[in-house]
Amino acid sequence: MINVPPVSAAVSLFKRITNSGISEDMPFDEVKRTRLINLCILSCMPICSSFSLVNFLQHKYTLALICFIVFVGGVSILYINYKRKFYLARLILISGSTILFTSSAMLYRNGAEHYLLLNIVLALILFNNKWFIYAFSAVNAGLYLLVYFTISRHIEIEIITGWRACMNIGMMLILFIVSLNYFRKEHINYQQQIEEKHRELYVQQLQLMDQKDVLEKNNRSLEILNQSKEKLFSIIAHDMTSPLGNLRGSLNLVQYNMMSAEEFTDISSLLIQQVESLEGSLSNLLHWSRSQLNGISVQSSVFAVMPLITEQINLFSPVITKKDLRVVNNIQHHVSCRADTDHFKIIFRNLLTNAIKFSTPGTGIHIYSSKENGFVLISIADEGAGIASEQLQLLTAGRINVSTRGTQNEKGTGMGLLLCKEFVEKNHGRLIIKPNYPTGSVFTIALPADTVSA
Repeated sequence: MINVPPVSAAVSLFKRITNSGISEDMPFDEVKRTRLINLCILSCMPICSSFSLVNFLQHKYTLALICFIVFVGGVSILYINYKRKFYLARLILISGSTILFTSSAMLYRNGAEHYLLLNIVLALILFNNKWFIYAFSAVNAGLYLLVYFTISRHIEIEIITGWRACMNIGMMLILFIVSLNYFRKEHINYQQQIEEKHRELYVQQLQLMDQKDVLEKNNRSLEILNQSKEKLFSIIAHDMTSPLGNLRGSLNLVQYNMMSAEEFTDISSLLIQQVESLEGSLSNLLHWSRSQLNGISVQSSVFAVMPLITEQINLFSPVITKKDLRVVNNIQHHVSCRADTDHFKIIFRNLLTNAIKFSTPGTGIHIYSSKENGFVLISIADEGAGIASEQLQLLTAGRINVSTRGTQNEKGTGMGLLLCKEFVEKNHGRLIIKPNYPTGSVFTIALPADTVSA
């Protein structure tokens, strides 16, 4: 069995009685009022019971009865509050105290009339009906003046000694101070709760504003993406159907013997060029669509750059030869970087295709590398027409460019450079575009260097 210290048990009992009748679903004002009544009654009960016994022993039976009635009334009010009949308890409190304190003051001049002033304060605190408060306050004020100036000077059974009157007045002042201080404390606590709620609401408002900004940013991104998709599908419909239509028409002519083998051979090089362009466009479209739907997944590793570049140059050797271009590869064998190898192939293939497309026949494409601030820079310089400032601005904004035909009327979708930019940035690098004087452009891929070899 656990032994509870007497002081702790008394404090626990005091809190339980003070919170008698209070529940979590009660409004804050009702909690304050109920707790204040319980507190005032608990403060008076020891004195009332003591005075009841003292008065009885001193043969002041009427005054002892009044003190006893006050004690029993306090217990009854606590019980009524416990039963949650709060309005009845308040009416009994102020009406009963008005009658008993007036009677006590009239008969004994014991200073009990000052409790009538306390009643006015309690009425202001406990009730909301202003007409009831006015009427009750007027009655108590009138009784106070009547007791103080008239009746108490002429009607008396026995005058109580001065120290008893002082105790009554002192007790009234204590209750008055306790009531006001309690109500002030509860009001401060309530104000703090309101301020805390305001702070929480303010924080929530800031969070909502941040979420709104994010949503607006996402909406703008979606709007740009939708515009890009619409432009992309328009490009696909315009540029990709033509090669397929030409190929199908030529094959139909051959099938129905409307074109000779010699004639088909003459146009086959053009058809091959168109199909190769279509193949590259479809490859870019596939990679771009996958990156938009599922995001770009990066599998980084350290690899030598030279073999991958040589592989891509060899793939485009027929096109390079046909356009009478020369490719000068100055990449050193020891150069390596950290990135996704598949992404690197896509990036370099698109940049090389772009250089071939816009190079003037008979010119050269120079490929070289350097190191700078922990990055490997791989540059592809052509001697073509260069990139327009409007297209460069669209690329910087992450939007699809309108495809520009090459020096031999080559077609494209306009997404090759955008795909390069996205893949380079996903590999923690950057795409740098500069003019190549006197003509052409220099496209540089900056990727993290191999820290071991560096």
